[in-house]
Amino acid sequence: MCKSIRLLIHFAFMGGTYFMYTILVVDDTLFNRKLMLEVLETKIDNARYLQAEDGIEAIEIVKTNEVDLVILDLMMPNKNGYEVLKELKNNPLYSDIPIIVNSSVTDMDSIKQTLEMGAVDYFTKPLTPEQMEVIIPLKVNNTLKYHEQNRQLKMVSRNINNEMKMAGAFQKALMSMYEDKLYPGLDLYVYFKACEHLSGDFFELVETGGNRWFIIADIKGHGAAAAMMSFMVRKMFNNIIRQESQPKDVLEKINKAYHELKIDTELVFFSAFIGKINGNELTYSNAGHPHPALLSLDINKGRRLDCNGHFIGFMDDTTYTEETVVLEDEDCILLHTDGLYQGKQTPSVNLNRALANMIYSYSKNPSVKDLTCTVYGEYIMPDEELQDDITIVALKYKNK
Repeated sequence: MCKSIRLLIHFAFMGGTYFMYTILVVDDTLFNRKLMLEVLETKIDNARYLQAEDGIEAIEIVKTNEVDLVILDLMMPNKNGYEVLKELKNNPLYSDIPIIVNSSVTDMDSIKQTLEMGAVDYFTKPLTPEQMEVIIPLKVNNTLKYHEQNRQLKMVSRNINNEMKMAGAFQKALMSMYEDKLYPGLDLYVYFKACEHLSGDFFELVETGGNRWFIIADIKGHGAAAAMMSFMVRKMFNNIIRQESQPKDVLEKINKAYHELKIDTELVFFSAFIGKINGNELTYSNAGHPHPALLSLDINKGRRLDCNGHFIGFMDDTTYTEETVVLEDEDCILLHTDGLYQGKQTPSVNLNRALANMIYSYSKNPSVKDLTCTVYGEYIMPDEELQDDITIVALKYKNK
């Protein structure tokens, strides 16, 4: 709850007086509770004070009030201070509440134990005049301020996290929109998984001028910065394919445009593979991207689509080459980003054998969706925490 709302609530419930904080004093001795209240009320006037005479009552008060600080005795009946400290710190709803121990227990082992359990400070009884006049009010006030700052930072973090989740859902929707879209003469399936909310991977398929253009790209890194750059490169691609007719020229134009960006940070390299399907011909060019595979129902025709070039952003005058292949009915272009190679099983994967497995699997089951699942399982273990974003695309050409 933000500070302004909390102030209004305290104002409404406390007869028109503003109370920024709520402090709970827990002690089984009435005299000790009153003494602590007298110490605090004279120095901290923007707080309301609650009292509990044992651990059970303290827990109930915490559950029914928004408590900002607990001053806790250790030796109490029913539920002692150690138990209260443990219960609050083990509950994520209350673990952030700062707890200051105020106890007659003075041995160092007990003091160390409570601090290790999560207490922020420790006062020993009986309180000295210096403690009551200066030290306790000052430490309590500093603890309250720190707690409020920490609460606000967490609220900002939650808001940012929620915004990132929304942006990530939007990005995922962009990648998954191809699943429900029909392209005459093509079967397409895109598997996409980000290791954070946002990703630097993207795939785009565009029909223009009688051609079908596609790009798969992987911006270095992951998260918000990589995602923003991926949207920018996507825009470049969509604009440039309407001006150029060859994939190598599109890559060169993207590279040049990327270098001309006025960004107040060091440019990040990224890989991209661009293809153009015209009739039954695929022309393609590569800028440092993992080589795609061309799979066929004829197991002897499956192969890697070799074509090499520098990463985008490496040099502003980079030139690229391109290759052309003739597609046969049911041929499938399999593309992926290098996040696939970050899986735990990757060290044990022989890339040539993995390619052979893909070729064989597709010849027996030419399903684009099943193919992406097979490829993913080749490198990534079930429930594995990803180290990088992963995109796998299966694009099947159909001549009938």
